[in-house]
Amino acid sequence: MSARWGFACGLAVGAAVLCGTGVAAAAPDTESPSSSTRSASAHAGPARGHSTPRRAARPAPAATTAAVTSRRAALAAPALVTPVPAVPTAPAAPTVSVDLPPMPVSKTRAYRVSQPAITDVATAYVAAGGDPADSPRFFFGDLATSSLDILASRSLTRDQAHVEMGNLAVSGYFGGIWLRDSLRAAPPQPVQPVPAGSQTGGVVSAIGLRMFSQLVAGLSTASEVPLISSLTAHASVPVLLALYGYNKGYLEYLLDNPPAGVPSMRDTLTCKGFLDCNSSLVNLEIANRYDGALVDLAHPPTLRWAQMKLWSSVLELTTGAGRFVWKIIGAGGFSPASYASLADLSSAYLMISKAATLASMQSYADRDRELASAALLLQGGLWMWSGAYFSGLASNAPRGTIPTIVTS
Repeated sequence: MSARWGFACGLAVGAAVLCGTGVAAAAPDTESPSSSTRSASAHAGPARGHSTPRRAARPAPAATTAAVTSRRAALAAPALVTPVPAVPTAPAAPTVSVDLPPMPVSKTRAYRVSQPAITDVATAYVAAGGDPADSPRFFFGDLATSSLDILASRSLTRDQAHVEMGNLAVSGYFGGIWLRDSLRAAPPQPVQPVPAGSQTGGVVSAIGLRMFSQLVAGLSTASEVPLISSLTAHASVPVLLALYGYNKGYLEYLLDNPPAGVPSMRDTLTCKGFLDCNSSLVNLEIANRYDGALVDLAHPPTLRWAQMKLWSSVLELTTGAGRFVWKIIGAGGFSPASYASLADLSSAYLMISKAATLASMQSYADRDRELASAALLLQGGLWMWSGAYFSGLASNAPRGTIPTIVTS
């Protein structure tokens, strides 16, 4: 059993839920990346003196002639000026751009890949001290989590939502390729050049992106209608619980089985219950935004919460399924070079899936239609991220094919 298909089992859970009926293919976004603005500091130049005409010397007594001559000689000598040190100029902010390899599908009904939008996020990442050479951390971590947070927190136009979903498609697809390579002990081979304007990845990857795009389009449409959003959020809870449970089991196995010579990271994940988990590797507000629902889940105040508790108890079994599958898949071990990044990424995914699950539960149990709309957009982002990972795992793109940040 190959690693890519085992992982894809978890990502593809519930892909048939709310799938749309149409598929819209379009040309890739051709926008140009934006540049950062350089700053400069001005230097103050030295001031110039102004000469004043001297009056003719009046006759002096003979006794004072030598003293006066001496003073005049001293006054005539050039004055010593203490140099003022120049104020150092602050270094100009680097110009940031991103290099995106081609994707099988760059625009659908649900997402649009925008290179300028990704460049803006990369510019903020570098300005905040992020390492531009650490592509996995940015493209598979920061880019995805920032878009998920925006989807769950702001009122967006349809085009804005499509751009955020496009960021997640990029993060997931190339993250899947990176994960595919990380599941092998051998280091990635040099990237083979891809002709400009071409699209790679294969038919399976293209089908995966379009299929999950239909699901995401359906969730996005449902989020715009209050009554439908509540019903959809309720119906999606079992699927989200199964996805969360599988990935919890996978992460536990990953942390329990580091490569030879790599310290264990098991203590980074702490769980007081099935959904009551936290990771020290994840510093995201959204990861714990809906943790208040855990109180009602533990002690249901209504029949709706009692139903949520029942579903959680039943689907907690999926954790064991995740561990069992990865016990078979992980027999060959993980790549030592990418293990830490893989643990970071998997932990972030688990925390985001927890947030989406709790938000959907709470919106139904508390009859909160506004929260239901936000929960569906967060779900849509999670499925876009997951589906793109599935497509990346199945991609035939050369090993080492990932985006990069370019600074100058």
